[in-house]
Amino acid sequence: MSAHNTRDVTFWLTTGAGSSSAITSMTQGNPTGFTSTIGGSPSVGDVAVVSGTGWKSTNGAFILGSYNSDSGTLLGSNSSYESGSAPTSGSILHYDENEMIQLCPSEITDNSNTPSTINVGTFCKPDQTIASPVVDAGSVELSGYVDICDADYQALYEAYEAMDQRYLKIDLGAAGGYLIMPVTALSMNWSIPLEGAVGYTISFAKGSATKHAFDATTCP
Repeated sequence: MSAHNTRDVTFWLTTGAGSSSAITSMTQGNPTGFTSTIGGSPSVGDVAVVSGTGWKSTNGAFILGSYNSDSGTLLGSNSSYESGSAPTSGSILHYDENEMIQLCPSEITDNSNTPSTINVGTFCKPDQTIASPVVDAGSVELSGYVDICDADYQALYEAYEAMDQRYLKIDLGAAGGYLIMPVTALSMNWSIPLEGAVGYTISFAKGSATKHAFDATTCP
């Protein structure tokens, strides 16, 4: 296993509404293939949010792995183990580079919470528990430095004020693939040191667990 430097890692947040298109067919595999007429200028690395397909493995946030002549692949979607007929319906919400902004944080922390349990112990089985129906996917925090003229700071503050769901994409560069997660800003705090730069920390709640989207078939 090789180690890779983080200098080529980049961070992106959706800012636009995305453009929706209908799915007409899907192809089982890893990554999953699909057919859809996506508007705009779709390219590798774009965020693609899929819904309504009937396959659990093909619904959610993915990365566009390829796209040509209305056919493409969804990195992060492995439908190899799905059963039944391949979906012929659904929709893709596509975010291209014009609907995302590059972020320049100094630090990022991705927290995945341990599934909680409820104590249902009795005198016979005092340690008995059951899984909680409430699922918390965790949170992600970004820290950086305040510059009101930077577009990325403006975008983060807008996300904090709107508190709506967006998508955070992390391009892992040479390490391979992308991390993708739906996020909603919960809080934003500022630090003002006696010496140093004015900083911020913004906290997001994740809508689902972080997904590592990559295509292992490209490995030598």
